[in-house]
Amino acid sequence: MQDFDQYPKVFLQTGDCFLGVRPTLVSTVLGSCIAVTMCEPARGIGAICHAFLPDSISFQNSSREPQVCRFVDTALENMFSSLMKLKVNPENIVVKMFGGASGLMGGTERTNLYDIGGRNIRAVRSWLMNHGLPLSRSQVGGNQGRKLHFLTHTGDVWIKQLNRSCREC
Repeated sequence: MQDFDQYPKVFLQTGDCFLGVRPTLVSTVLGSCIAVTMCEPARGIGAICHAFLPDSISFQNSSREPQVCRFVDTALENMFSSLMKLKVNPENIVVKMFGGASGLMGGTERTNLYDIGGRNIRAVRSWLMNHGLPLSRSQVGGNQGRKLHFLTHTGDVWIKQLNRSCREC
């Protein structure tokens, strides 16, 4: 088991992104939200987002600027451009995706009401395909939340699926 005590820790809130140029342990909890990690392990640089909605299109005409990492499209664009500013080679980026659960409220009648989880998953896959970035690993869908730990400098991710009946999770 990895010794996490040696790393600074960050808890990623919904709608946030984190870029790690120093080894950092980033944790978050996901339901229908999606977390995408991008890492260049050879350089020890990694980024993660916790996106809430698939795209920012419906908010583009809004009078106020949307929170960039709240949406899959703008979060991934923000993370990728930040890595490019650090001269990361796109061919060396390892991309992983987690979350996108549906039916967290219980009962199959609510599972597909808006299918935010499924739409988030499809938005990530579409963005990656359009940018020529392969997905190296994913654990998505289902009807349980997940707790995620991400080491920015290695790209390693640990996932714990959360029991829906556990009120303290």
